[in-house]
Amino acid sequence: MLKKVTEAVARFQLLQNVGHITVALSGGADSMALLDALLQLKEELGIESISAAHFNHCIRGDEALRDQSFVQKQCKNRGVECLVGTANVPEFARQNHMSLELAARELRYKFFDSIGTDAIATAHTASDNIETVIFNLTRGTALSGLCGIPPKRDKYIRPLLLCTRDDVENYCAQNGIEFVTDSTNLSDEYTRNKIRHNVVPVLKSFNEAAENAVIRMTASLREDEDFINRVVKKQYNELLRDGVLSADEIRNLHPAIAKRVIAQYCNAFGIKADNFHINRIYGICVAGGKISLSGDMTAAYDNGNLKISSAKKQLTTATFTVDITECDNDLFKNCEKVHNLLLKNILDCDKIVGKLVLRQRESGDTVRLKNKNCTKTLKKLFCEYKIPTDEREVWPVLADDKGIVWIHKIGVADRCAADKDSPKIYKITVERSF
Repeated sequence: MLKKVTEAVARFQLLQNVGHITVALSGGADSMALLDALLQLKEELGIESISAAHFNHCIRGDEALRDQSFVQKQCKNRGVECLVGTANVPEFARQNHMSLELAARELRYKFFDSIGTDAIATAHTASDNIETVIFNLTRGTALSGLCGIPPKRDKYIRPLLLCTRDDVENYCAQNGIEFVTDSTNLSDEYTRNKIRHNVVPVLKSFNEAAENAVIRMTASLREDEDFINRVVKKQYNELLRDGVLSADEIRNLHPAIAKRVIAQYCNAFGIKADNFHINRIYGICVAGGKISLSGDMTAAYDNGNLKISSAKKQLTTATFTVDITECDNDLFKNCEKVHNLLLKNILDCDKIVGKLVLRQRESGDTVRLKNKNCTKTLKKLFCEYKIPTDEREVWPVLADDKGIVWIHKIGVADRCAADKDSPKIYKITVERSF
């Protein structure tokens, strides 16, 4: 198994610019094997330090407390720092009308996202990957769903992705690694468990190495998906003019590209369109017409263009005036702390790359905010900070030659945030009018 972990790290470049790794540790066989493997390979892989993080979902009562206690004890025995997060997932799911599984995932990753670390290693295996592909297949997925579990996504890495569940169990047995078993994994009440217990064994009766075959398939499909997405981005930027797409040019594209361009256009408005709506919008480009989308949004053919807009007559009447002042940094004198609101509106002059430009968001804009551990799209940040949908297209942002450096009411990029050692700063003030 150690050889496969080393291979995965090299093949997927999992440890580039990574010094400290936090292992997402449930206490199960997969995560305990992962922790042990990384500790064994620490020097060989050039890992500076390893910690663990455990999340108690408060779903299984005493069993969940048992898992937490077990993880803390195992980490103490290994000299590994262990961070523990807790949330009442059932209550969160009820309040937000979500499935238990979706609520658990959202809160778990919210906890992991809050951890200051270079990378979070999750214990997803080749067996998890084949289950994910089958699950997505049954839901009528597009190509992206057949790409399986990505080896790397933002700061999340999967060093066990070339290992099967049998590899993990054998490793635990050979090395005397203790682990706990989640009782819900034994029940067929959950779809993923049904696939694990009933579907995968049938596939393995045809090919004992089915998991490895799917790993090869998903790796190939991810390359295809990456190539297609690059073509789509280029076409989207060429066809987008003044906030509308050329419908006449869209219908001349291959449908595989055209529909992805439409999906990206929907995403720019915060609309997560499914295949049904994308096909209907594509039909508008071909034959004209107008359809309703989520909320009060509509898609319509208008003088040769595809236009998504609000059903309201006017999206917004708000305007913003932004003032940028360069000055000496005396904010940190005579006080220990500076108000957080002010920190969201000051930049280190020396850290700006090239020219500073005031503009609105553009497709593909991303930023890593100060004191945050991951890069996010402006679209996602606008949703998280509840920026009104009808104001997002005029919301002020600052960018330099390298990308976004400031977003109104959200904050500054980590790479150019000012502190007490900054000699010169830009102070940003905003006035809003209607």
